[in-house]
Amino acid sequence: MDEAKLERFGTLVRQRRLELGLTQDQVAAAGGPSDKRQTQIEKGASPAPSITTQAKVDTGLQWTPGSAAATLRGGTPTKLEDEPAITEEDVDRAVALALALERTGVTQVGTRGAHRNANGRLSNEVIDQLIELLNSLPPAHRTAE
Repeated sequence: MDEAKLERFGTLVRQRRLELGLTQDQVAAAGGPSDKRQTQIEKGASPAPSITTQAKVDTGLQWTPGSAAATLRGGTPTKLEDEPAITEEDVDRAVALALALERTGVTQVGTRGAHRNANGRLSNEVIDQLIELLNSLPPAHRTAE
């Protein structure tokens, strides 16, 4: 991984820890990486944190899931307290998607490369397109068991 990205990530990790007023031991106790690994991360040292370590960073620093990964790619972490509230429109969209999936018998949808919003979730536009696509398919024919 690019050295500059690791250094930037380490700086943001340290800033967030200090913003929360936590020691590395306290971050570790809150589900974050060990204090030794945190020191390496904060210094921007290789290797890049594993997926498991990234998830621990999210937990220990009270970032939304996927924030560490997004930050390593050059994005910005989302603090849990900054997470947008779920709206009635979001609920309606999720229900419509679930109904479309059930109606067509689709159990998995590949979304690699799909547009995502800042917190790593599929964008509303992508979800709406999935619903439209699924609703254009014929219903699944189920046999009674």
